[in-house]
Parts: sequence; structure tokens; C-alpha cells
Amino acid sequence: MFEAHYDLVWRVLKGVGVPDASAEDGAQQVFVIASRRIDDIEPGRERAFLCATAVKLAAPLRARPNHVPVDEALEPAAPDTPADEVHRKQQRALLERFLSQLDDELRTAVVLSELEGLSKKEVAEALGIPEGTAASRLRRGREELQAIFKRWKAAQR
Repeated sequence: MFEAHYDLVWRVLKGVGVPDASAEDGAQQVFVIASRRIDDIEPGRERAFLCATAVKLAAPLRARPNHVPVDEALEPAAPDTPADEVHRKQQRALLERFLSQLDDELRTAVVLSELEGLSKKEVAEALGIPEGTAASRLRRGREELQAIFKRWKAAQR
């Protein structure tokens, strides 16, 4: 389970605002908890359990509330040119700024779904909420991100 899901747990911690210095320790804590509760983890639901545990551990590990440091772990392979690298850094900074404007509930749902690829059902399981609530948070999070983007775009003109 560790080898199959470590990167996911680390990215979730980073995506919900845990700084680099704490993400490694947080990921290890998630797997310590998983090893202690291995009998409670239903086969096929390991990702949801691990994500839920990571989200619960994230709050005390965050450097600043409502800050989402998005780093290389959340983007594709290394760029081909220096111009690509500059472009990706700019995109990463914008994503960080946009996500940091969402409240924690919406940001966490969006990170789990849009950045980590969890299904609506897996997001609900990971957060311990009904699937309808997860759907609502995802919808509201996407709508707020779209509004944030539109405001930013208008300010660029």
C-alpha cells in the first residue's frame, strides 16, 4: 500500500497547504495510522482511507491557513525548454493564488477531485461526507474558481 499510494498521499498533503518540510512527516504519519487500522480498510477503498487520513492530519501541519503551495509534484514531467519552465511556474503561481482564495472545505474537495483524480464517491469517502455534499462542494469550488479566474482575466485587460 505504501509503494502504491505514497505519492498520492504526499500530493494531497501538499495540495491542501502542508509545506514541504512537513509533508514528508505527514505522509509517514498517514501510513503509520493505516498500518494500525489495516483491518478497518475495506479492499478497494485504500485511496479514500489514505486521503481522508491525510486531510485530517493536514490542519495542524499547515504553515498558513488558506495557503496552497503547489509544487512540481502536481505538474507533468520537466519542461522541454526554459520558456516552458517559466510558463509552468507562472501557471503554478496562479493556481496557488486561485486555490488559496477558496475556503478549506471547497479547496480540499477540488484538490482531491481535480488534481488527484478521485471520483465524487471517493471524495465523499475521503472526507467522511455524503456523496451529495461532495458533489455540492465540487460544484461550488469549480464555480468559485471560475469566478476568481474571470475577475483575474478582467483585471489583466
